Amino acid sequence: LVYVEGPSDRDGLAALLRTVIEAGRQNGVGISFHPQHSKDALLDDVPRKAADHLAQRPGDWVMAMPDLYPMSRYAGTRNAHASFADLDRLLRDRFDSRATKLALPDDVRRRFRVHCLKHDLEALLLAAPDQLRQRLGTNDALKKAWRKPVEDQNDDHPPKRIVDELFKKYRKKPGYQD
Repeated sequence: LVYVEGPSDRDGLAALLRTVIEAGRQNGVGISFHPQHSKDALLDDVPRKAADHLAQRPGDWVMAMPDLYPMSRYAGTRNAHASFADLDRLLRDRFDSRATKLALPDDVRRRFRVHCLKHDLEALLLAAPDQLRQRLGTNDALKKAWRKPVEDQNDDHPPKRIVDELFKKYRKKPGYQD
């Protein structure tokens, strides 16, 4: 089970990892993505869900895959994090608290993993400017309004916002959907 923030993460990862998912299926391994509909829901609910799931199915693997950004929105809250290490510790501490209540053994606890998407999957769109230009229907150089590597966008102007701005500018109507 892979818990992600939203439906666009589920759909994007399923498409991106299609061959891996199919190879797993052929070997009797299922991989499924479960959107939580927000970063808050993922941070608050997934550690408990993961521990509860592993208590029932100790041979499974459960992963939490939140977006690293935004981080600044969480400053001063109980979900505060300033790095992947902070986010990992936050989720792991919550998981361990629930796992202790359920008396999960260490070998089962190791089946909970935290991975992180540094940004929304829109970073992949910015990394392929020729294809993005084609989708937008423009020959414009797009003026490279983003940093390279695209993963280094900042918290205040993430790839998702850049892609949305490009669609508004070149498509002249809302056309970008997560």
